[in-house]
Amino acid sequence: MQISTKLFNDQLVRQFGNLTSDVQSLQERIATGKNILSSSDDPVNAVNLSVAKEQRNLLARFETNGETARRRLDLTDGALNQMTNVLTRITELTTQAASGSYGSADREAIKIEIEELSNVMMEIANTKDSQNQSLFGGYKFKGQPFYKDDAGYVSYTGDRGMHRVQISENMNVATSIDGGTSLMRIDTRDGRKSVFDVISGVKNAITNTNKFKSLASGVAEAQIKITADRDPNPWTFNLEGSLGTVTISTKVANNSYTDLVSQINSNTAKTGIIAELDSKTGIINLKDNTNGKISINNLQVEGEDFASDNVKNYISFDTLDGSGALIGETRHIADQDQALNGSIQDLKLAVDHISNQQAFVGAQINKVERQVEVLGNRKIAVSERISDLGDADLAELVTKLQGLLVSRDAAQQAFAKIGQQSLFDFLR
Repeated sequence: MQISTKLFNDQLVRQFGNLTSDVQSLQERIATGKNILSSSDDPVNAVNLSVAKEQRNLLARFETNGETARRRLDLTDGALNQMTNVLTRITELTTQAASGSYGSADREAIKIEIEELSNVMMEIANTKDSQNQSLFGGYKFKGQPFYKDDAGYVSYTGDRGMHRVQISENMNVATSIDGGTSLMRIDTRDGRKSVFDVISGVKNAITNTNKFKSLASGVAEAQIKITADRDPNPWTFNLEGSLGTVTISTKVANNSYTDLVSQINSNTAKTGIIAELDSKTGIINLKDNTNGKISINNLQVEGEDFASDNVKNYISFDTLDGSGALIGETRHIADQDQALNGSIQDLKLAVDHISNQQAFVGAQINKVERQVEVLGNRKIAVSERISDLGDADLAELVTKLQGLLVSRDAAQQAFAKIGQQSLFDFLR
């Protein structure tokens, strides 16, 4: 009889323990608002919930990458826009300097402003982001990617790397462009140059405009003196006389003008101009048979592809009177690439190049914006899935809890009443 009573009591205690455990589980789920507290609660949904949370974390990382890329791209776009504005201003100044109404002093003032704008361009090229990383350095984030030496030459110390970040499982986006592509490889009339070489050429061309002309002319008689490199270079220029115009093409070297004189004299029937070389002075005398106009223009020297601060090839032109005396000032004719017109063309090509780089950056910004929007929608869908799997139905849980509490209280009361009786009470 004692064994039976003990067994009965043990069973009731275990049942009370189970009820209490169920009550505590419901209370914890209600308190946390979570439906699954451990994997054992619902193994299948627990796995699905874990996968959904991992997906949400992955999307959050993609979203963070997108925001990081957007900030760098916005900085890059702004920097390129500033560069375009600087180049546009330099183009305006260069066009003014090319005007015949501007004198040497005016051009020098323009040159000073362009020099300052060149320094501004350097500062923009060395722009850094909020993490002190260079925008135009490629993979080399540290230090300044553009360096100017004592001679004023700008070199690029970065690389051609383009930093990218992942913004989805199968999509990445560039966060900037390297300085080698954006600023050092501009296709100009005479090959690829850096934007700094283009600006330097503009400054040299302004100086040369004060010294050199693209055309010189006289009447009846003139003399020219050639300044040339030691090694022969192909020269081409237009020679106009009373009978017409021809293009003279020959190789010219310092103190070697025999071929040039021969070329001029072989075209006398077309121009009316006779050339005579003074072997002692190296001066070439030109005379028009009908005392007509003598003009030289459009000089082109092979190897001179941009305006230089040290012009080594040019023609000095003087007009003579009937007695052979000099009339007026000496005019110096240099290669067409030393003139401002060529520099203006290069500036426009530089602006077009920077605009193309800005278009690429704009395309990357649009890609980021679209993808961030997609990521936001995906995060909403995943969050809803997580809520469906993991969030508790409070109304249902409270109802279950109330039912369990009532059942537990009733069982406890019944147990207390039964526990006061023994088997003999039932046998009487």
